Amino acid sequence: MVVRQSSRRGSRRVSVVIAVAAVIASLIGFAAPSAAAPGDPPPPLSLQDLGSSSTISFPGQQGEVSMKLPVPQNLTPSVLRGLSELPAFVTGGSVDVLQDERLISRTPINPEPNSPIELPLRGLRVDQNAADIVLRAYLRVQGLCQFDPENAFRMVNATVSYTGREAIPDSVAEFLPPILRGLTIYIPDDVQQAEGAAAVNLATAVVANYGAAQVPVRTVALPRSNMTPPTVPGPLERQIVINTQANPGLSLQPNDGSAYLVIGGSADELVTQTQFLTSNMAPIALSSAAVAGALHNAPQIAPSVQTLGDLGIGDQSVTSAAWPTIDFGIDQTRLGRPSKGISVQLSGSYSPGPRDSDGLIAVRSGDRTIATIPTDESGSYNQWVDIPDDVVRRYTPISLVLQRGDLSEGCGNGYRSTLSLSSSGEVRSEAADPPQPQGFQSLPQSLMPRTQLAWTKGDAGDVSRAVSIAAGLQGMSAVPLGIDVVSMDSASSSGQPAILIAADGTGLPSLDLPLRADGRKLSVVSPGGGSSSVTLDPGISFGALEVTRSGDRSVLVATSTNDAGDLDSLLDYLSTDQRWAAVDGDAILKIADNDPVAVNSTAVNPESDDSGSTGSWGTIVGVLVGAVILVGAVIGGTLLVRRRRGRSAAG
Repeated sequence: MVVRQSSRRGSRRVSVVIAVAAVIASLIGFAAPSAAAPGDPPPPLSLQDLGSSSTISFPGQQGEVSMKLPVPQNLTPSVLRGLSELPAFVTGGSVDVLQDERLISRTPINPEPNSPIELPLRGLRVDQNAADIVLRAYLRVQGLCQFDPENAFRMVNATVSYTGREAIPDSVAEFLPPILRGLTIYIPDDVQQAEGAAAVNLATAVVANYGAAQVPVRTVALPRSNMTPPTVPGPLERQIVINTQANPGLSLQPNDGSAYLVIGGSADELVTQTQFLTSNMAPIALSSAAVAGALHNAPQIAPSVQTLGDLGIGDQSVTSAAWPTIDFGIDQTRLGRPSKGISVQLSGSYSPGPRDSDGLIAVRSGDRTIATIPTDESGSYNQWVDIPDDVVRRYTPISLVLQRGDLSEGCGNGYRSTLSLSSSGEVRSEAADPPQPQGFQSLPQSLMPRTQLAWTKGDAGDVSRAVSIAAGLQGMSAVPLGIDVVSMDSASSSGQPAILIAADGTGLPSLDLPLRADGRKLSVVSPGGGSSSVTLDPGISFGALEVTRSGDRSVLVATSTNDAGDLDSLLDYLSTDQRWAAVDGDAILKIADNDPVAVNSTAVNPESDDSGSTGSWGTIVGVLVGAVILVGAVIGGTLLVRRRRGRSAAG
């Protein structure tokens, strides 16, 4: 779904691209068979579920938002719902829904705080599985008013409802719908490494295919002789069976009013067949079966010089009676490697403004101003800006703000100003070794262009864990990841980045990991060798994900203290509500019946060696003072981060 915002009076135009997306659902809820039949309409879909913020902002007194809604076959958008939030000086107004300047509906705005608002969408024309609409708000104001990005009319918790009965796919080309609410991958219970590798590659390919929204992916084991899922999928859900004993290629099979896909072939062919489903060749597979040939889509080594356009940042223009602001960001996954020394060429135009208005363009990253660009009567700018290494993250937000001292706060009295940004500006960077920043914020860019994945047992449980990890990492990446499943010996001796899975804590090579458990003693070890520890009575077990460096490569380790269930619980937690992207530090651990805790080993005092004795998790956190970072109050609720994905343009 593509969203563009503009305004006529006190306007601000923002372009946000939401790739055709998937609903993010709780893995706990998704793990059970869906109660809805395949032909039933899907539940209301949040805009956040479609890959964007669930808040729609209308800039200015007369603001517009254009949207491109994905529409699966036989479904029709019926209503857009949300809660209205109005600035204090707005006394009411209305919202029109238009398509090609044709009025679809007009809805009054209740000025009471958090009032429900419903925008009817019936009568929309659908073209190529999408419907283009424009939302246009007209606001009544009183007294002083200052429309800016922080003070606008918003629809929050927005959802789209659909009517109709979803079409059952009858060809490989139509198998993946415009919106995917969940994917179940079925593997044999005696799974072979090639089948496990195919499941991992399938998960990353599907998640990458849906751009900005994550697709809930789970893995289920079936007896090898059984290639029929035991349940039918719910609305906009899909099932795929992977089995080397199936006929080579991809074939659709009917199942109680629905259809599932079977992918078969020899060990050498299986990964190629899974990649075909999301490749550029898939649309030509207009039959119930297809066999893929060789595909070539390995990630490429990133160049040191790119343009903003190469990073998905298009031309932008903002007009406002306040301070025009353009937001974008530098995504290290689009740079294709851990990066430092990042410099951005910022060029464009602006309204010169009245004489003696003392204007400048402030360049900010978060709350920090990293550069200023003076304005003059020329109305144009072109300046290189260095992004300090200490503000660089996986995704580094950048804002351009045209500031002037002549701003009027009377409604309708503001001086309209325009600020634009050219996508042709260059972006220069150099490889960072070690990554900048380190830990989880270095993922997945430190695993590019290709990484190796290995497990200790290779059973169905390990494959399920690998799929969960691969899907989580792909959900943070703007480009497809290249993951090769190899043996633990190969991954241990290789110089390539690696993902190592030792679910019961045994079978790992020698690594300097941030967490160390020795009987009843739990320690957090810093890269410099210092540690902070606690002695517990009784001892505890936990599941953990840890990021470390081995030589000049990054390694992500999934392990536990003798109980694979603790690791599974942690992975289930991270796979819900986009929590993967919210994790910081270089390790995260979860004890049964407790929320996970993220650990930053670099904060450990090298001289500390604390010890205590307790069974309380809260006291453990207190003892490891300086080493433990509670992410969002122990990564408590739904954590959202701003991301840019493969089919989205920063804006």
